Amino acid sequence: MTRLGTTARFTDKIRSADFQSAVSPTSSRLAQLQLRGAGAFQRRRLGNPRNSRLEACATQVAFTLIELLVVIAIIGVLAAMLLPALTHAKIRAQATYCMSNSRQLMLGWLQYAGDNDDRLVNNYGLPYSAIEEQKQTYRSWANNQMGWNATDQFGDRMDNTDGITLAPFYRYTSGLGVYKCPADHFVSAKQATAGIAARPRSYSMNAFFGVYNPDVPYPAGNNNYPTYRQFLKVVSIPGPAGFFVTCDEHPDSINDGFLQVNPHTDTAPPKWDDLPASYHDGACGFAFADGHAEMHKFRSSVCTILPVLYATFQGSRAVPFSTDDSGAAVQDGLWVAARSGVPLQ
Repeated sequence: MTRLGTTARFTDKIRSADFQSAVSPTSSRLAQLQLRGAGAFQRRRLGNPRNSRLEACATQVAFTLIELLVVIAIIGVLAAMLLPALTHAKIRAQATYCMSNSRQLMLGWLQYAGDNDDRLVNNYGLPYSAIEEQKQTYRSWANNQMGWNATDQFGDRMDNTDGITLAPFYRYTSGLGVYKCPADHFVSAKQATAGIAARPRSYSMNAFFGVYNPDVPYPAGNNNYPTYRQFLKVVSIPGPAGFFVTCDEHPDSINDGFLQVNPHTDTAPPKWDDLPASYHDGACGFAFADGHAEMHKFRSSVCTILPVLYATFQGSRAVPFSTDDSGAAVQDGLWVAARSGVPLQ
């Protein structure tokens, strides 16, 4: 009886297993495969030392706070070391671009003379240059008046370019860009409020070149220094490589297209009449009558290398050279004077 009962129960288990297999053979097979796969993965994971190393490395990837601070400090030191070099590279690039503009202006200046019986382009001073723009006659190389207001004395907007683009001289240049030094990005608060993004001109022309006053077309001497020659033709310039025609003018000083310079070298100039710019790390771009351009590094931070204050330079701001005890201001003035004009003979 007991043996028969045991046999019966065993037979029932077999039948039950067969029944389960018959009912869901796929589920049973999947369960077996899952168990086998999990076991194999566990054996591989535990038996493979490479996996253990990877897990160990993964736990060590994160930086500590101290390590992060050290990295940030190193980056800061590197940035501090590189920033001056990048700044100097930018200054050199702007200076190169500025000299290119100056050469383009000089090429046009020489071509204009070649097409006009050797006569130099007019170089009107105030108020004549502004009157040219008001009357729309445009007979000077630059017929506009620069300043820090939104308009000039006749109501013309400071960013009006007609005084440049409608002048006959403009046809000999390669475009508006050559009238603007790339380092000159100065506009006043009044101008910004009026929507003026940039003033159109950075360069001025040496006062000893071209006609200053349209009512005096053949002056013998300069308007402000009558004992010095006014160059009216290319052939009248003795040694063109020694005399500058255009240069950057300081943003606080620039007004008409006419740069007034004291030409005396026999005595020390007392101060600047109009102030050359020092955009390029204290240097100014000069273009000469033979067509070449160069940078000249000024020395005086008392009288010459001055910050932009958005206020007119001429007048009380023209600091006497005698206030610079080092003598650098006098040297700056004499360098420009020696390259500006010659006495009448």
